[in-house]
Amino acid sequence: MAVKVAFMQGSDCWGCHQSLLNAHLGLLPILPALDIVYWPAVVDFKHDSLKARPDGDILVGFVEGSLRTNEDVENVKLMRAKCQLIIAFGSCSCYGNVHGLANVWDIQDSVKRKFEQAESITNESPHEPKEHMPGFASKIVPTDEVISIDAYISGCPPKPEAIISAVAFLLGQKPQPMADSAFCNNCSLNNENCLLEKGVLCFGPITSTGCELKCTNNGKPCVGCLGPAKTVSSRTAKLKEMVGNIGGLSSGNKKSVYEFLPLFLNVPLMAGFDLSADILKQIKIHGKASTSLANIPSDTAEIASKVMAYLRDHREFTEISNVCDTCPRIIGSKSQMTRVKRDYEGLPNMEDCFIEQGYLCAGPITRAGCGGMCIRVNAPCSGCFGQTEWNVNQAERFADIATKQFNVALSKEDLLSQIKDKIGFSEKFTLAANKNYR
Repeated sequence: MAVKVAFMQGSDCWGCHQSLLNAHLGLLPILPALDIVYWPAVVDFKHDSLKARPDGDILVGFVEGSLRTNEDVENVKLMRAKCQLIIAFGSCSCYGNVHGLANVWDIQDSVKRKFEQAESITNESPHEPKEHMPGFASKIVPTDEVISIDAYISGCPPKPEAIISAVAFLLGQKPQPMADSAFCNNCSLNNENCLLEKGVLCFGPITSTGCELKCTNNGKPCVGCLGPAKTVSSRTAKLKEMVGNIGGLSSGNKKSVYEFLPLFLNVPLMAGFDLSADILKQIKIHGKASTSLANIPSDTAEIASKVMAYLRDHREFTEISNVCDTCPRIIGSKSQMTRVKRDYEGLPNMEDCFIEQGYLCAGPITRAGCGGMCIRVNAPCSGCFGQTEWNVNQAERFADIATKQFNVALSKEDLLSQIKDKIGFSEKFTLAANKNYR
């Protein structure tokens, strides 16, 4: 039986849904499994039909758009009540997107400018329309500050293949091998040479047997490629202890954490697809578990949930997960930034780093996952996949990285002084998530 899904739009451009439709033939494997019960932008469903459904009647709800109006806020609350799982769909829903830049101004000043002062106004008596209008929320906030979110798909818009991977995972269409015993039982280091006992994070205690690579034979940790085992090994307690202190782990161990989650959960495009800590909860449709991960051992679920929670709350993987890591351009080439150029000044070449050619590019402070799509068509990164480190001054961080790691003939102070719009450049998609601007 097909599972019920719903789509809700807030204030947006509809680009996320367009990206879903752009999957074209990629939709064929998942469409038969979906019963789309609410998608007003595509199918003529009425709002009252969603309200009339019992709470929890829908398995997965996709929430697109920012929460600019009071109606947006009420609609996401309605979706949370009717759906068992909620996916924040696109950077508007995840971070507030470009709309969040309005938080720099008081809402009444913005409304006055929009409806009374803009040069394009032609009304003889301009004023904010009130009749049959929802009214504006005082500030834009990410959706997860209004309702709980189970998964996030970032990007403006998200990549079609990321959407398909996320939906397939959440619908349980990617079965795991689920071997009876854990990898530790077949590990050549399952003795006094155990990596865990030496302080190296290894997920062998909860991973299925059957791996042909056996990374541990070469002294490298298991990162969970074969997914969860039906049982766990006796070394699980040590693994739980280390995962319980992720913040105190070394950089190398943190890298293993980042590699582990997409492999273990069998999500091909984890970049830009984040799961919240409670996604492993068992959800049953007509008495049947809807995901292959529903019945994993409790120790395994606890470990995976802690990893998810940490990766969601601590974006500390700048050195391994920013856009520069997937950028095809050359760093340290013949080009050197001697001043900051505006976008309309000249045309950058296709080979050298944008920054070293003098153009602002948010790649060093932006999470990887897009594959450098904008960069490959000669447009600098503008940051739609979110920050690699949150709750800091992003312009300062960019200037610090650029002057230390790129061919830039400017001091940090000089570089910052030449950035005309620091917030618009460094927080274009994420300002709503910055509580300093509430």
